[in-house]
Order: sequence, then structure tokens, then C-alpha cells
Amino acid sequence: MPLLLKLYSKNHYALRDSQGTRSKRIRILGIAFLFSLLFASTVTLAHAETYAFILKWGDSGASNGQFSYPYDVAVDGAGNVYIADTCNHRVQKFTAAGAFLKSWGSYGTGSGQFNYSMGVGIGRTGNVYVTDACNNRIQQFTSEGVFLGTWGSSGTGNGQFSYPYDVAIDRAGNVYVSDGGNHRVQKFTSSGAFITKWGGYGTGDGQFKYPHGIAIDSLGNVYVADYYNHRVQKFTKDGDYLTQWGSYGSGNGQFRNPKGVAIDNSGSVYVADYNNHRIQKFTSSGVFLGTWGSYGAGNGQFSNPKGVAIDGAGYVYVADTGDHRVQKFRVESPSYDSVSVSAGNNGKVSLPSQPASKKELLTLLPMDTYVIGATVVTVAAIGIAVLVLRKLRPKRVPSPFFCG
Repeated sequence: MPLLLKLYSKNHYALRDSQGTRSKRIRILGIAFLFSLLFASTVTLAHAETYAFILKWGDSGASNGQFSYPYDVAVDGAGNVYIADTCNHRVQKFTAAGAFLKSWGSYGTGSGQFNYSMGVGIGRTGNVYVTDACNNRIQQFTSEGVFLGTWGSSGTGNGQFSYPYDVAIDRAGNVYVSDGGNHRVQKFTSSGAFITKWGGYGTGDGQFKYPHGIAIDSLGNVYVADYYNHRVQKFTKDGDYLTQWGSYGSGNGQFRNPKGVAIDNSGSVYVADYNNHRIQKFTSSGVFLGTWGSYGAGNGQFSNPKGVAIDGAGYVYVADTGDHRVQKFRVESPSYDSVSVSAGNNGKVSLPSQPASKKELLTLLPMDTYVIGATVVTVAAIGIAVLVLRKLRPKRVPSPFFCG
């Protein structure tokens, strides 16, 4: 009588026999023990996500809603989208549907002016922070573009910058800046008082070669796109090194100059893989989850994307820099209603990235690693196991633009 493993939300599971009789629920941590009664070594299970194009806006120019090499994107709690319109030396604000709301900034060194508006971040109060790269300072505004304050100057001292690239704000209101030319991260209060710094030029743990994108998760951990080291590094809020992933290349989990970084509500990490013209998604520990994009100007294609942001509903916004536009996507995660486990013959792993049928036959070898969503699920296996997955309709975030 085959065992069926039914997947529930919140990482709960329940065993059923072939007649559908329900037994007790078990949590994910109990899975390895349960299956060790049946099998003996380690295999893990997985699925593939898809990334649906929703809309785009912008083209090359200096009018409202046009861009000149937009470098970064951020979303506030109300769903408004802010774009660092870098070579137009301004910030533009839009609705989630791409409707223009307002812009502020011009070329210069005065308050509210920019010499390349590079990165943009939103605090919990709704205030907007902008890295004014070639003026070597941070500027702070209200959500309507009213100037509030600034700090920074050119140099290597505390609170000084050399080409500050990006900015991120934690839940306590602290401001983190990737100080690119100084190869470090600096941390400030919301008003610009220096707190701490870390980094230095190099390839070692905690060192950087021109750090670019920066993001903070709900636990306060800091993720930095280490541009010329082709990796992402993760730190505590105080700058203690935790882990890293990535290397030079075009394979899954590799980078060619990572730029923007963003974290969604589940803790997954999105990286704008600049010279691979794609977005990659990872768990918070760096396990590869998925990717989309290729070079071009079509929907879902990119030309050197530099910024990425996720709103509260899970929509992904990308600053498609070389195409002078913004693109919006929805992540779709297939859900499975059952997994049947039985003995299988020797064979190779077969896991289609986007299965065409409702049933997928997977032959798993011991020690192969797979994931379900952002969760790595480990079960025990003796030799080879055959898993048949019945895929339901993908779970969709409701779209405000069409019915269905």
C-alpha cells in the first residue's frame, strides 16, 4: 500500500494511505526521521517556479515617465514605485501600474539636486533616501520629494564616501550604504549619524571589490552584491560575516557582475545579474531557486538590469537599465497535492525546469539536492527512489490589471 505525502501550507505535511485515511500531521523537521524507517541515505525533492511578465513602462528620454539609464527601483508600503533615473539626475515616482505621479531633482550640487542619482531606498516612515553618487552624499526626502537633509562628502573617513552606490533601510530606521569606491559598507542612523562600517578591498570573507546593491531582510541581516568578486555576501546587522555564494560564470548561481539585491516577504533573495541580463532567485542561505531573462528588448528580456525590488504582494520590479524602462513580474509557484514514494530502478535524475504535463516522473539518485519553494526538504532513500508529482494550478497573486 503506497504512502502519499500531502503538502500543506506553513510547511506542514500529513501521511495518507492509498484509501485516503488520514494520519497525523508532521512538521518538516520530522520528515527525515519518518522516511529513515523506509530508506537509508539522503535525497531531496524539488519544483520549478515560473516568472510571468505583467507590464512595462518607460523609454529613452527626459520627459515624465521616460528614463536615461535607470539604475535602481524601490517600492513603498503603499505600493508606489520609485526609480533612480540616473542619467537624468532625478527620482521619478509611479503607481504600481506604471502611471506617472511626480519627479524631483536636476543636475547640480545644491540640496535636492543630483550628480547621478544612483540608488534609492524607502524607510518605514515612507521617507526616501537617495545615493547622490558623484556628489558623494546621501540625500533624504519625503515621499513627495520635499528635501529633508543630506550627509557625506568625498573621502575615506567615517561618514565620507567614494561613489556611494546603493542604500537600504532596516526596520529600526538605520541606513546602510554600499560605499563602492571605498570597498565597504557604512551604517548610519536615520539622520546620518555614523554607527559602524565594515569591509576593505580584497577577495576574502567580508572584503569587497566595489560593492553595489544592498538589502536588509526581516531579521536585520545585510546582503551585499560584491560586483567584481561576482558573489553575494551576507552579514549580521553589525557587519559580522555569515556566508556568501556565487562565482564568475553564466550557470545557475553564478554571476557576471551582480548589481541589485532585494528580499521578499519569505526571505528569498533576488539578484540583478548585470552582464548575464537576468534575475536570479535564492534562499537566504544562497540555494539557487530560479532565474529568468536573456539579452534583448522583448517582454521579460533585459539589457544590463541594475535594480530589483519586491512589493508587499510579491510582484517583482526590475530597472531594465539599458532598455530605459521598468518591468514588472509575478512569481508563480506550482503546488503539489501529493507525492507517492516507491522503489525504483537505477537511472539518472530528470527534473524538467518547466514541466509540460500534470504528472512528472522523477528518478532521484542519493545525495542529489532539490527544493520546494524556498524550503529544502530532505528525505531518506536507499539507492534510488521514484517520485510521481501531481501538479495543481499554480498559486497566483491576484492581479489588479485583469480578471482571471
